[in-house]
Amino acid sequence: MAEQSGIFPSVNGDRRYFTSFFAAYFSDFISNGIYPNPSTQCQVLANNDMTVTLKPGNAYINGYKYINDSDKSLTIETADGVLKRIDRIVLRYTVLNREIKAYVKKGTFASSPVAPTLQRDADMWELGVADIYVNNGAISITQSSITDLRLNNTYCGIVHCVVDQVDTTTIFNQFQAWYAETTAYGTATLNGYLNSYQDSFNTWFQTMRDILDTETATNLLGLINDNTSAIANNTADIIVHTSSIANNNAAVLNYQRKLRMGGM
Repeated sequence: MAEQSGIFPSVNGDRRYFTSFFAAYFSDFISNGIYPNPSTQCQVLANNDMTVTLKPGNAYINGYKYINDSDKSLTIETADGVLKRIDRIVLRYTVLNREIKAYVKKGTFASSPVAPTLQRDADMWELGVADIYVNNGAISITQSSITDLRLNNTYCGIVHCVVDQVDTTTIFNQFQAWYAETTAYGTATLNGYLNSYQDSFNTWFQTMRDILDTETATNLLGLINDNTSAIANNTADIIVHTSSIANNNAAVLNYQRKLRMGGM
C-alpha cells in the first residue's frame, strides 16, 4: 500500500479524503466501546415477556459513531421445550451496509449452552452489550436472565481516549463471582430456614393433633356419659309426670260429670 498522510488543506481538490481515512484517524485515539455517562447507555432491560429493551446510548466502533436516541425493543426467539440457549445482544458495524445497528445474535440450543462468538474482521465488527439466558420452556425473559457485558473489555468496554483504558474486566468478573456466590448463599440460607420452620411446624402440629385427639375423645366420652345419665333421670321424671297428668285428667272428668249432674 502506498504511503498516506493527512489531514492537509486541499488546493484545487488535490487533498481529498475518504470517510474511511477519518475513521482510521479517530480510531487511533478513541477506543471501541460504549460511552460511560449516563450509566444506562445501551443497557439491556427485561420486559417480562419475550422481548428486551435496549436503552438509549452512544457507542463507538472503529472510528464510527452509533447513536440510539430512544428505547429500542428487540425480540427474543421462542424457547425450546427441552434445551437451553444463550443469545447475545450486539451492536454490529457492517462495512458493506455502512451502518451500526443493534441485533439479537441467536445462540445454539444445548443442555449447557454458550453464547455465540462475536464477529470481528474486515467485513463486520461487533460489540457485545448483554447475554440473554433462554431457559427451556421459557415464556418470558426476566432481568436475572440478562448478563450485562458493557464493562467487560473482552466483549465491549468503555470508550476512552489517548491512554489505555482501565481494565474493568477483573472488576466485572469479581462482581459476577460475588453476585453468584451471594445469591447461592442467600438461596441456601432461605431454604434452610424454610425447611427448619417447616419441620418445627410439623412437629408442633403433630403434637397438638395428638393432644387434641386424646382430650377431645375424653371430653366427648364424658359428655356422652353425662347426657346418658341425664336422659335416664329425665325419663323417670317424664313417667312420673305422665302418670300425674293422667290422674289429673281423670279428676277433671269427674268434676265435669258432677257439674253436669248438679245442673240437672
